[in-house]
Amino acid sequence: MHRRALRTALPVAVLALIGGVSACSGSGSGGSGASAKAAPSSNFATSQITTAPGRAGLSSVTWWGDYRAPYSEDPLTTADYPEETILGNVCESVLHTNADYTESAGLARSWSQPDARHLVLQLDPRAVFSDGKPVTAADVVYSLLRNQDPNVASNYADSYNDVSSIRATGPEQVTIVFSKDDYLFVHLLGILGGAVVEKAFAQKAGQNFGKPATGVVCSGPYTVASFDGTNSMVLKRNPKYWDPARAAKSDSVTFKFIGDPSALANALTSGSLQGAFDLPSSTIAQLGRAADGKLYVGAQGSTTQNIDLIVSRFTGGFADARVRQALSMAIDRVGIAKTLFGGAADPLYAVAGPGFWESSPARSQYQAAYSALAVKPDLAAAAKLVKAAGASGKEVTIAYAAGVPADAQLAQVLQQTASSIGLKMKIVGLPDQQYGSLFIDPKARAAYDGFLTINYMEFPEATDMYSSYTTRNGSQNFNGYSNAEVQADLDRAQGTADPVARARYVLAAQKIIDQDLPWIPIVQPRALLFQNKAVTGAPLTFSYMDNAWAASVGAP
Repeated sequence: MHRRALRTALPVAVLALIGGVSACSGSGSGGSGASAKAAPSSNFATSQITTAPGRAGLSSVTWWGDYRAPYSEDPLTTADYPEETILGNVCESVLHTNADYTESAGLARSWSQPDARHLVLQLDPRAVFSDGKPVTAADVVYSLLRNQDPNVASNYADSYNDVSSIRATGPEQVTIVFSKDDYLFVHLLGILGGAVVEKAFAQKAGQNFGKPATGVVCSGPYTVASFDGTNSMVLKRNPKYWDPARAAKSDSVTFKFIGDPSALANALTSGSLQGAFDLPSSTIAQLGRAADGKLYVGAQGSTTQNIDLIVSRFTGGFADARVRQALSMAIDRVGIAKTLFGGAADPLYAVAGPGFWESSPARSQYQAAYSALAVKPDLAAAAKLVKAAGASGKEVTIAYAAGVPADAQLAQVLQQTASSIGLKMKIVGLPDQQYGSLFIDPKARAAYDGFLTINYMEFPEATDMYSSYTTRNGSQNFNGYSNAEVQADLDRAQGTADPVARARYVLAAQKIIDQDLPWIPIVQPRALLFQNKAVTGAPLTFSYMDNAWAASVGAP
């Protein structure tokens, strides 16, 4: 069974990310060549991976906590934007993930893999929880094993499927044993799937652990000062924080939760909020004109997010792979990125696109394979494929999250694209709860040939992205896709330490996946960040998810 770290955003998170974008109906501008990229419509694109470091502390910082308040303070129970934006500042993980996605010492001062089935952690003896008690090997073992406890219902449980044991092998040592070769699990220890909580407090709190009235005890640079469960969460500097190099610069950070994009933009331009990640694209124009702050648009590959059409069944109109190939061949990804996403996205030609390998030592291999996929839309060739498959005039039904114009607009673009190649497409907007059921209930998916989604991983690893939806036990294998060669290649990739050698296996799998198309990639969003002139230090990559990024934010 494959280890995965892919999280599926909750339905409302899908709306929050793409729901406010300004767009026009239609397929956008004409196709472009393989070298074309969607240029942001603003002048704020940058290759930076972080903004200038804060030079001094502040008494308080106000930040957007995304579209809703966290459901819990427990770092494991919900993997979605609000929780992952905030809780990494409170509950540290075993390792620290940097803005460029590399791992460095965290609660473990060092780690090693003597072989493919053993990972050894050496803990930092300086580490203490916010109540002053030391972080022990027993706390680390307990915390990691919570991911395998069905009573906890960790959102990272699937990533522990290949873990056969976790135990203390010394006063400051923890050893993880795998049931199959695995050189990728270590990345999980740098996100909330590797977060450490105080064992004694968690056991005493029981089912109340993480609830606003009870809270958590962790070792991060901030603690939760107050949380009303709906409108705001206030973090305060942890006076007992153990690592001077990562101590919080500012005394407090207040997170506010605003669901309406216009209200969010107004709060940022007025200064009532000083910063935000994950901005709706509709805010770009207004924030780009802000007098008291700066909008940053990250480089291509600055997120590990991807917007795709999931094929939910291999019957009906999508039964023949040539139909799926034809639709993919006809999509004007450049036009969609420019028009529906204000240029703050790039055309995506493989689900594991640049965000999954831009920083990899194997980048050149991935780039060469990716460039071969980045071709102009070819409607004539696509129509021939539909005809050859005997699908001309047949209907496919696609679902999307209703209630937000941009989601509907993307569905309409696909509908028009399908029509242009002789394929009928019925698009169905679903209410949030009904849309969410597509991810958990096969019966809910049975009525649809596919559905639109946004997915993300907290770290860039193409093996994990593909494993999540193309392997037997993939957490997002919603359609029962199975290919023995793909399975074998991704198994080999998981058990290969050298990233260059690993890429050969991943790209062999990708070549097959690109023909079978169980998912059809559309666009990859770029990182968006706004900072008021009074603050700086936030990262300009997706690395803010699950990490203590707020500790670096301070005065310019």
